Amino acid sequence: MFPFHYYFLLAVFLTILRISFRALHDGAHSASFDIPWTKSSKELGATVILTARHHGNPLCPVAAFKNHLDINFSIPASSTLFAYTSSSGKPKNLLKHDFLCFVTNVWSSAMLAHVLGHSFRIGGAVELLLAGVPPEIVAATGGWTSLAFLLYWRCMDEILPMSTSKAYNQADLDCLASIFEDFRIAHKIPASLIDNSPLFPSM
Repeated sequence: MFPFHYYFLLAVFLTILRISFRALHDGAHSASFDIPWTKSSKELGATVILTARHHGNPLCPVAAFKNHLDINFSIPASSTLFAYTSSSGKPKNLLKHDFLCFVTNVWSSAMLAHVLGHSFRIGGAVELLLAGVPPEIVAATGGWTSLAFLLYWRCMDEILPMSTSKAYNQADLDCLASIFEDFRIAHKIPASLIDNSPLFPSM
């Protein structure tokens, strides 16, 4: 998303030109793009890879991207990736504030008024883990080191009850706790290091 409406820096913000779609040898489909800057890697950037879900799945990120590009086909290719055609017919950059206001209204109508924007990242990690994706893959997908990933679980453990806990039962939460504990042991990270670290590390 484009967080500032005052200026646009091509070196920092992702454009439509930088996204590519691939069909993999096993029949899977993906979309990928290189982001030029992240909070953790700074100017080194990172590669974001989206894997398509089963055909017709309403939560498929690849289908969502293609739909976005199809709907906003008149947007110049040099525009930011999430630019869209406004009601006036002119291109407009999607601002983080506008996006969160929109989804907050959706959540409020579903009695989830206290869901946080950060829950997208939490929810993604939870769904992958519960689907059986190895935690090492989930950590790599999120761009976390082993320690940061475990610290992130502490954040999840605090945030889930405040936001998305209604979507998971206790068995799911117990399963997650077991996954993270096995991950901690496999990577030889002392429990004391986790307990004595700040609750919300910079990730």
